[in-house]
Amino acid sequence: MKQAIASLIPELKDRVYDVQPPAGGNDEPYGVIAFSEEIWKSSWAGYRQVIRLQLYPGNAGMDQADVWAEKLSADLHRKRVSNPGSGAFTLHFLGARKAERLEASTGKACRTLRFGVYIPEAGADASTARDEWLMALKAWTGKLVGVSWKVYDTAWPPGPGDSAVLWRLTGGETKMAGASLYEVRKQFRGHITALDPAIEQRAVLALVEELGMKVQLPLDSDRRRYMSVVDVSADLEADAFLDGQLRLTLVQRLMRPAEDAALIRRVDVHSILN
Repeated sequence: MKQAIASLIPELKDRVYDVQPPAGGNDEPYGVIAFSEEIWKSSWAGYRQVIRLQLYPGNAGMDQADVWAEKLSADLHRKRVSNPGSGAFTLHFLGARKAERLEASTGKACRTLRFGVYIPEAGADASTARDEWLMALKAWTGKLVGVSWKVYDTAWPPGPGDSAVLWRLTGGETKMAGASLYEVRKQFRGHITALDPAIEQRAVLALVEELGMKVQLPLDSDRRRYMSVVDVSADLEADAFLDGQLRLTLVQRLMRPAEDAALIRRVDVHSILN
C-alpha cells in the first residue's frame, strides 16, 4: 500500500511511516499508516480490516493535503494491490472520520483517510460440494461477460479482479406442480464490481437484460436438463461488494419418482340403482 501511495503522490515516496510519525519537528510532508478496527461483515466478504492513513502536509499546507486526499480516495478505491510475498488484496475507500484535526501534542495539522481490506473467512470458497445450479450459472456468466472479467462463486477471494462477478446461493424451496410434477426453486444474489462505475452499471443492466430474455439456462445440455428464469431484478444503489445488485430466481420442473405415486389396492364396482 505504501508503494501504491508513493506512485500517486511522489512527494510521499519513502515518507509513509508505520504507526508513529518520525521524531522531531519535521516540516516536510509525510504520512502515517496504521491498522484500525477489524469488523466481521459476512460469510462471502469475511472480515473488513480498516487501514487509517494520516497525511501531514507540513509547510505545504492543508490545501495541499486536501488535493492529495482527493486523489488517493479516488485512485485507491477498489484498487487491486499485489505483492509477490503476500498475494493480492483490494482497497475500498471508507471515507474519513474526524477528517481534519490539529494534534495537541505536536501542534501539527493532519488529514485522515480510511480504507478497508476484506479478508475472506478461511474455507469460505473451498466447498467440495458446490451447488450444481450455481456452477452452471457461473459458467454461463463467464461466456457472456468474456475473458476480461473474473467470475467467482460463493465467496470473494482475497484480491478479486478489477472487473468481477460473484454469484452466491441465498435460498431455495420446493413446490408441488401437479400429481406427478414438482418444482425446485433457488434464489441467487449477483455482485458486479468494476473500477469504473459506468462500466459496472452497464454490466449489471446487460446481465438483467440477458437473463430476462433467456427462457432457459443450460444445466446439463447432454442430458437436456435446463433451468428456467422466473424472476430477475437489479438495484443499482446496492453495495456491489457487500450486498450485490442482482436478485435472480431459477426453477426446474421434475417428475416425481414412480415409487412415490399412490397404489390402487382395490376397485369396487356397484350396479346402477334404479
